[in-house]
Amino acid sequence: MEIAKAVILAGSADHGCVWPAVCPGTRHLFPIANRPILFHHLESLRRGGLLEATILAEPDAAESIRRAVGDGRRWNLTVHYGECPTDGGLAGALATCRSFIGKEPVLVQHADALLRGRLHPHIAAFCHDRLDAMALRVVPGHGEYEGNLPPSYMLSPRALSVLLESPEAAANPINEVRASGGSVRVQPVEGCLPCHGDIDALLDSNRRVLEQLKADTTGAHLEGCEVQGPVVVHPSAEVKRSTLRGPAIIGAGARLTDAYVGPYTSIGADVQIEGAEIEHSIVLAGAEIAYVGARIESSVIGERARVARSFRRPSALRMSIGDGAEVVL
Repeated sequence: MEIAKAVILAGSADHGCVWPAVCPGTRHLFPIANRPILFHHLESLRRGGLLEATILAEPDAAESIRRAVGDGRRWNLTVHYGECPTDGGLAGALATCRSFIGKEPVLVQHADALLRGRLHPHIAAFCHDRLDAMALRVVPGHGEYEGNLPPSYMLSPRALSVLLESPEAAANPINEVRASGGSVRVQPVEGCLPCHGDIDALLDSNRRVLEQLKADTTGAHLEGCEVQGPVVVHPSAEVKRSTLRGPAIIGAGARLTDAYVGPYTSIGADVQIEGAEIEHSIVLAGAEIAYVGARIESSVIGERARVARSFRRPSALRMSIGDGAEVVL
């Protein structure tokens, strides 16, 4: 019994999250290690041997997700779309995707959580042990959101029948499938919750994904640079007279001159950094950092933002700050 289909819940049900104001837009498209959160899920599904997925998103996010993901061919997946149920729960997801699932086993996964390991060992255990339901319950790291995020589920046709015939059973699917005579298991899995909490949750998720990075500077333009540890530099990036200390990733078209990029840092596409130091941070596409005068740490710099030091006199701080932003001097 192999699992070939997945349902991804990409709704915005409130589980106590405090999405940072510096990161507007569809949260599941926010880049972690320079790739949107949702892309990490699709890569994980394909590595796990799945072939098809239906993404359930709320109307205000559906179009941006559809534009970003497309038909799924870049992951060798067939991707379909549907509207996320109002409660974002399992019962609504199964009812919405009933025709897509058919009579096959399915993985129902929350896009709010990123698993640290691979899916395949859990899928293999589900199939080998002939389970009817397996709950993958994310165990978050230190400092992350500690709320009650519903687990992801692997469900056999028998479990699907139980849950579809009695939608209220989805409130506690493991107990209900067990009560019907099915074989079940709850499996704790290490993961992170980038969509829950504040900027610290984003940075911690970024750190934990970067820890799995494999060094690759093939084709990159590096002039007079020192590279230490696992660093990925896109071939179209240009880095001059800089120190790169991994794990870190430098995106397409980035330009770094006389810079220091420290561990656990993601530098997005077309970012420009000159005469500045940064570590344990996320810099989104098109941002500019120049001659700040102090190392930037534990920060998220938004798209096309500019952080620069002026040498004009008289000297002063000049800021344009959005709602909920934080500035620590």
